[in-house]
Amino acid sequence: MANDELKRHIADFVRDYSIEITPHDAGKLDAIRAELAEGTAVYVAHPPGVPIDDIVSLAGQVQKLGLKATPHIIARKLESREQLERALARCQELGIVNALCVAGDITAEKPAYNSSLEVLQTGLFEKYGFREVGVAGHPEGSKAIGAERVEQALNGKAEFAKTAGFNLYFATQFGFDPQPFIDWEAATTAKGIRLPIHVGMPGPASLRQLAKFAMLCGVGASMRMLTTRTSAMANLLSTQAPDEMVTALARHKGANPQSRFKKVHFFAFGGVVKTARWANAVISGRFVLNNQGTGFRVEDVN
Repeated sequence: MANDELKRHIADFVRDYSIEITPHDAGKLDAIRAELAEGTAVYVAHPPGVPIDDIVSLAGQVQKLGLKATPHIIARKLESREQLERALARCQELGIVNALCVAGDITAEKPAYNSSLEVLQTGLFEKYGFREVGVAGHPEGSKAIGAERVEQALNGKAEFAKTAGFNLYFATQFGFDPQPFIDWEAATTAKGIRLPIHVGMPGPASLRQLAKFAMLCGVGASMRMLTTRTSAMANLLSTQAPDEMVTALARHKGANPQSRFKKVHFFAFGGVVKTARWANAVISGRFVLNNQGTGFRVEDVN
């Protein structure tokens, strides 16, 4: 693939990116909005100790800024159907029609639901006008539930999607190594699964930050790839960007137009504004490919 063509594929792959914020970013929304295109999907993470009402409220602020708020709905944190219904009804009042529904690792004392599929099957997303809901994809497996349950969950969500009253897609765990994602796409497609895949990857961040989150999330193959970068390991504060991951997946999409990889979802471990500026530079073509065509360097990002 010629360099000019590869650069176009890279820019196109990143163009409709989504990004994640946490409640810690609540005071930075104006600065974040200044970096994002109208209608950018902004996921609102639900960390431990934060009430779901606060997550919905923050998502409402995001939606009001002309962005596509996508609050996390975590099944095992829900204490009752009534709590879920109140949250989704409030989303409807705020104009929110997108969500990410995942099982979650941390549970309520007596969770009302044990899986995202149980939440999806309540019919409440349809009742409150949701148009698109993401569900978890695990190209590298999940240390929390094991391979057999991951497979059961995958098949259950794919079957549910056939009759759902809204669009479903996979939002994957983040990774550093493209190969498990390419293999997972092929394996799920071979099963007849056609749901779009939004590929999770970290934005620019220090190696120390990336290693911390990789260990917490159990992304094994990616963690091994990260730690083999011996020159980078010499400086844990050095910034690592996902250019190699983006390049490999963009090249794959270019060679396989039927690919289910639809967009990039950035986990902004190094900062939301920093990540958005990096992505925007890629979209505008302000990057230079390396000699091997396996990665690139972004120019003029402050």
